[in-house]
Amino acid sequence: MDDRSTRQPLMSDTLDVAEAAPIPQGTRPGNEVNTANEDCDSESSVETATNVKKTINLRLASTWWIEIITMSISFCCIAVLICILVRFQNRLLTEWSFFISINATVAVAITAARATLLAAISVCLSQEKWTRFTKRTHRLQDFAIIDTASRGPLGSLQMLYKISWGFASISAIVVFLSLLTDTFVQQVVQLEPGTISTYKEGSATFGYAHGYKSYKSYKYESLGMDINNDINSAVLNGLQPKSRTFTFNCHSNCTWNSYYITLGFSSACNDATKETLETLKCNDGPQTHSGTGKQGLPCRMSTPNDVKLELGARAISDSYMNINSSRFYMSDYLNGSPAFYAAVWTWKPGDDYSMDIEIPKLKNLLQNSSVIIECALRVSLYNYSDISSISNSFTVGVIEQIPLGIITGITISDMLGNTHHPHQEASLWWNHTNDDLPDVYFSAIDLHYTSSFFRSSAFSGTLGDSTPDDHTFSPGATTFFGNGTLEVVSSIFDSISLSLTDMIRQGSGMQIAQGTTSEAVVYIRVRWEWLGLPLVVHLLGGIALFMTVVGTKRTSDVPLWKGSTLAVLYHWVDKDGIIGSQVQNLEDLEKVKKMQVMLEKKGGISDS
Repeated sequence: MDDRSTRQPLMSDTLDVAEAAPIPQGTRPGNEVNTANEDCDSESSVETATNVKKTINLRLASTWWIEIITMSISFCCIAVLICILVRFQNRLLTEWSFFISINATVAVAITAARATLLAAISVCLSQEKWTRFTKRTHRLQDFAIIDTASRGPLGSLQMLYKISWGFASISAIVVFLSLLTDTFVQQVVQLEPGTISTYKEGSATFGYAHGYKSYKSYKYESLGMDINNDINSAVLNGLQPKSRTFTFNCHSNCTWNSYYITLGFSSACNDATKETLETLKCNDGPQTHSGTGKQGLPCRMSTPNDVKLELGARAISDSYMNINSSRFYMSDYLNGSPAFYAAVWTWKPGDDYSMDIEIPKLKNLLQNSSVIIECALRVSLYNYSDISSISNSFTVGVIEQIPLGIITGITISDMLGNTHHPHQEASLWWNHTNDDLPDVYFSAIDLHYTSSFFRSSAFSGTLGDSTPDDHTFSPGATTFFGNGTLEVVSSIFDSISLSLTDMIRQGSGMQIAQGTTSEAVVYIRVRWEWLGLPLVVHLLGGIALFMTVVGTKRTSDVPLWKGSTLAVLYHWVDKDGIIGSQVQNLEDLEKVKKMQVMLEKKGGISDS
């Protein structure tokens, strides 16, 4: 007999009528009727609500709206993730104020996007197992493979190499590649250490000045001139270049992006040996070096700028050095001359020298083995730029020296009623030096203090004609000048000039240069290339859903059973391999869901 002739309806419309329950004793007939009516009304309202709910569920199940909404949520998660990354790209980590970290937020967003994507794609694959068998015959195993593919990456990979490729393969690719999205997204956000410059008043400062005045007076009476210890200390500090430090305030790494003009000293040294030796004069006559002669000193000479150098009538050691300086003359300075000059004379007598050497031979030795360096010191301007402090090491990248030229004005003050030396209380002005340069001033008395210290025994002196135990031993600063070459002398006077400049910067006319402080921070960097795979997976997911919806519309004879497997429990297969199901629509599928069944034991199955 044909199998189709034996098919029975899925569910019977007839209902067994149960015996009426006995009426409880003592109950009035009228009450019984009212109670029955109330029960009927209650059951009717519950049944109506249930039917409405069933209708809504059936309508949703018969469309793709749930999957479309789910896919939209997935795309919204990706959009939110991209918005977050765009907003915080290259921003400071401290600007992120959410209660979880940005990496955790990215993980939550991509997890939500991946979960909703797979929820929609798994339904697409589930529906494909029904659609596939409507076109032509396939192995029944394909049904199980596609169903497994909708459940995870391993099944989707199995589907890709066991089943011929089609539109459903896109869904399988999405399921498999989604396994890698978490790993890729973990690389999107990178926390990169860096530094920023912040302005904090008083935290990054150094001084500069457009003028200097110590407010000391010129005492021309028995006490002579005051001592300016600031100048003296600056000169002595400059004798040791390595020990000189730049005064500044910076507790971390600091930068000063502007340029600063400051008043200071500059020096210029040159080899004046030839010109000075041309002025060499020694005592006439046959006297020897040990003889004093008429003038007391055997030999003396003057540099081109009138710095006096002399050779005493004492025994000379292997090396002789004499340092001296000139005075500060206001009249010369007003004409643009340097403030004063200093000279360093170095002489190495050699084996031909002895105490009994005659003066003519001594003169020849002096001319052949002397080195005389003359240095000019003047007030100048410096332009500091490219300034920074790293690890408590202050660096001025560019130092430009700017000559001041001729003085443009004098301001005379009589601090203590000093009428004998009013010029000593003057402030020297340089105005309109340049459109970009400030007006500057310097106290004349402080220039006197400076030149006086250079002429004092603390700086000027002689080394090599006496020993330390001799009461006449007065080397001054000669021990700092080494072999007395032009390079050594120039570097020391440059160091002295810079030390005096530092002293001026911190003097009474000091102004504050405010810089910025560098702070260690963490930047949020977004590496967009790692977001490529998740975006491609979602794009393919959208395409897969669209093609599944369109394909379902074109094969309208296939019910939207999607992921349900109940439809095949009521099936039949004819001799031609055509599979059919007694579940014809979603209403039948809902009825099947409510059936209570039990698997028949193997022993109860009849072989007949």
